[in-house]
Amino acid sequence: MPFDPMLYKGEYLPAATIILTVPHSGGKFEEGVYKTAGGLHGVGSTLINALSEKVELTIWKDGQEFRQVFRHGTALPHEVLLCDPERHGTQLRWLYDRSIFDADAFYSLEAIESRLKASAYLNRGVTFHLDAYDDDTEQQVKRVFYSREGLPDYARELATGTNAPLFKQVIGIAKEKDGVQVEVALQATTGYKITMYSYANAVRTRDGGVHETGFKAALTKVVNDYALKWGVIKSREKEGFKPEVIQQGLNVVISVKLVNPQFQGQTKDRLNNAPVEGIVRSIVDEGLKEWFERNTSSGKDWLKKILQMQKARNEAQLVEELARAGNKKNGELIDTSLSKKFLRCNSSDPVRSELFIVEGDSAGGSAGQGRFSDFQAVLKLKGKPLNVAKADLKRIVENEEIRTIINVLGTGTRDSFDISRLKFHRVIIATDADVDGLHIQCLLLTLFYQEFSDLIERGHVFIACPPLYSVKYKGKVTWLLDDEARIQFLNARPDAQDVEFKRFKGLGEMNAKELRETMFDPPRRTLKRVTMEDGVLAAKLVGELMEDENAEARRTFLAEHARKIKELDV
Repeated sequence: MPFDPMLYKGEYLPAATIILTVPHSGGKFEEGVYKTAGGLHGVGSTLINALSEKVELTIWKDGQEFRQVFRHGTALPHEVLLCDPERHGTQLRWLYDRSIFDADAFYSLEAIESRLKASAYLNRGVTFHLDAYDDDTEQQVKRVFYSREGLPDYARELATGTNAPLFKQVIGIAKEKDGVQVEVALQATTGYKITMYSYANAVRTRDGGVHETGFKAALTKVVNDYALKWGVIKSREKEGFKPEVIQQGLNVVISVKLVNPQFQGQTKDRLNNAPVEGIVRSIVDEGLKEWFERNTSSGKDWLKKILQMQKARNEAQLVEELARAGNKKNGELIDTSLSKKFLRCNSSDPVRSELFIVEGDSAGGSAGQGRFSDFQAVLKLKGKPLNVAKADLKRIVENEEIRTIINVLGTGTRDSFDISRLKFHRVIIATDADVDGLHIQCLLLTLFYQEFSDLIERGHVFIACPPLYSVKYKGKVTWLLDDEARIQFLNARPDAQDVEFKRFKGLGEMNAKELRETMFDPPRRTLKRVTMEDGVLAAKLVGELMEDENAEARRTFLAEHARKIKELDV
């Protein structure tokens, strides 16, 4: 980070000071300072400073050491010292402002490790060091992240959380054209779920963009070219593989590096530089053709798998239509079995509407009476949903509980998934606070991750957190979210040590009024949004803990985490 003097509002200040205190000021100070970058100190660093109690900035450059401290966003006097001319770099240390963030705010060590691991893959040959204190284990954690091959290693890592690779080698493509560096790694697996991560200047583009579009176009063309060339299909028009079928079971990582990336929005979720699409399409087209020519046997195995997928797709679509079949109401297919399980809301506005997925008739009865029927619908599940970790689509949609969820959400699934058809912008999982409830919650999260991952990515899935305790103190009923809240309540009221706490193990133990106050009323309830900070981590966890043959991994996980559980209802 530069710290040369710069003129700002009539006075000269170090560039680094301006970067951390003035939005949209950093990075592009002069042509050629950065070759490629995803963020150029325009907003992110300024916000970190503004939201921190204290920031310590140290820069080593050209034999000089620049130091400056900021408090609550305000710069204190800086100093410049002499240092070793060989030392270069920037160190930024900050403490978040505890008057702004919640008392229980924390940095997720798993998320940080995931980010550093991805950075190592995206910058092969560069070593990243993590030295942090783990509050869970109460130990200092040291990790080193390094990748020799880069994106191919990333694709192999993706395979650890999904189905087995169809063939051992990873297809790697790397080339520069018209000033744009393109790297792609892909590996076909025996499964059907596509896992694709795209980056522009090392920034994760969650909503894709032109680089993903170019990749998919080249993939579709080349695969159909060789299917026709090798006689797997006879006619591109009549038998040509659909793009969504070709992509099934692929693990893909795409990285482009370019000058002046054009992102959509400050969160940089989508790359919009139009010329990049053609560049990526050209490079991937050439790279895939070279791979097919050199790997005839593996290529034919891949094409045969796609052919099987294409045939299964037609059957799966028929099965899904059966899942949606039934009587028509207002022109929409309605499953006749829904009438007993699904309590509709009056609103037809998806943005306003909420769907609560509850377990059992007892909870469903109270929930049906306690909800705000104007905008809140309730879906009552009977029994535990299917573990979808390795089920095919036919088995999934034949499961009554999952078929009901697909029907109610309205989006369809897999090839027919369309998020624009989503009927509820808040899908809230509400299960009991016991072993069975947590198991059902885990099964539902696995379902949403595998079949409706876009709903999680876009922030539509929540977990209800009704209070675990109620206590009557001095004539007033107080709701307490969890054990920690109970302890805080007692600590703040020395005379309340003998009061009786009522513990709720299941939603069915609450009456309609209590559920309305604690779970349905938006101003008073507590919801946790389900996120996938790292899709690779989620896939790995699902694979390790949910698949039938991984009993040993489940035992290990439970052994490691058992000590964190203070109270468990069985």
